[in-house]
Amino acid sequence: PQTSYIFRHALTREVVYDSILSKKKRELHEKVGRIIEELYQDFLAEHYGALVEHFFMSENYAKAAEYLRMAARKAEKAASFPDAIAHAKKRITCLEKLPMTDEEKRKIIDARTVLGLYLAQQNYFYEAKEAVNPIVDLAIKHGSKKRLCQIYTILGTYHYFVDEDLPKAIQELEEALRIANEVKDIVGSALGSFWLGV
Repeated sequence: PQTSYIFRHALTREVVYDSILSKKKRELHEKVGRIIEELYQDFLAEHYGALVEHFFMSENYAKAAEYLRMAARKAEKAASFPDAIAHAKKRITCLEKLPMTDEEKRKIIDARTVLGLYLAQQNYFYEAKEAVNPIVDLAIKHGSKKRLCQIYTILGTYHYFVDEDLPKAIQELEEALRIANEVKDIVGSALGSFWLGV
């Protein structure tokens, strides 16, 4: 009842795959992704990787980005930060391929901030700053205060650990705390307080 077919040699698989027209490949990947969603709807978490790849290859970047968000959260909960970082980076790639609507801009703010937080937790302060730099003005413009307090925390840790600019670090962290208190963000407040204490 569960017949499956495999290629015994990777080269055979590659030749067959490469012989399919690009448009047809995209259609097939989309169909496979939708079938996986349908067949495994009760336990999709086990199939995030396959879903991401099929929707990415079908150029359905919106779906790929959503599954990458969920895969990153799953990796984060398992304390697998290298995987969470990889998923977050690929999510940004997907989101940046979509038309820049206000909704997509909010998702990019979210994705880049999450990546910055993952990187900062691994003490990659320079990389964390690079992740959030492109969205600081966008986050201010969109009034994404919860993300702004996290962004300022990331920038504060960068200024402290990398630039060794203590006044700038304190300024950024105090701004993070001010915003966190304003929006009653307990996590932002805890992060800002912790780093300010350091």
